[in-house]
Amino acid sequence: MSQHKDRIREAFTTQADSYASSVIIAAEEARRGFVKFIGPQPSDRVLDIATGPGFLALLFAEQVAGVIGVDLTPAMLERAEANRLKRGLTNVQFQEGDAELLSFPNATFDIVICGNAFHHFTEPNHILAEMVRMTKQNGKVAITDTITSENPDQASLHNKLERWRDPSHIRNLPLTELVSLFEKAGLQDIRTATYDTQRELKEWFNISHTPFDVAERVRTAFIASISNDATGLSVHYNGEYVSFTHTVAWIFGRR
Repeated sequence: MSQHKDRIREAFTTQADSYASSVIIAAEEARRGFVKFIGPQPSDRVLDIATGPGFLALLFAEQVAGVIGVDLTPAMLERAEANRLKRGLTNVQFQEGDAELLSFPNATFDIVICGNAFHHFTEPNHILAEMVRMTKQNGKVAITDTITSENPDQASLHNKLERWRDPSHIRNLPLTELVSLFEKAGLQDIRTATYDTQRELKEWFNISHTPFDVAERVRTAFIASISNDATGLSVHYNGEYVSFTHTVAWIFGRR
């Protein structure tokens, strides 16, 4: 396993409880919007890449024939299974798996999705190619993830601060680059949607268990960015709390 995959597994083992219990991460209304955006059918079989605590997989399982959720981190899969038992769903299963090398035969699934994980991938184009490979002809491929500014300077600072806060972060992509990946992967009927979600630094740091000294460095940089919106995150500071805006994108394509 590569050093970066070790870093991801370590980070999300540490974050398993805080990530799974975060109100922002678990926001069910937004996730249901993503499910509706894709439009699953009752006969569909779904693959959820980097399923984490299984939030998306379980919502799809309410509407389709079957779902498999795969993740690199066993601690996350334990949370996903606990969530499955809590909901009483029997048409979803979770298993350990590497998104770069999926073990399923070609064209197995009607829908392949990935939620909030593309910014952790060193080669997102390769992950997307694997997702397409798993998808039946005329099937659907979709991701949801936070995105960054189309301005390269803002994007660079944004991603640097994300990596300070969580070393498993690689890079949030701008929406145009994500769309380009879908086009290069040969997907058709591409469509997108975006929405903003308000974050607060303390909540954000609590999820990732960011060390105090690092958190202070990030906080200082966020405050310094306010005058010219250097991060593109619309940072605000009221003398006590630092808040900012994450933009989330949904990208859909048909094989």
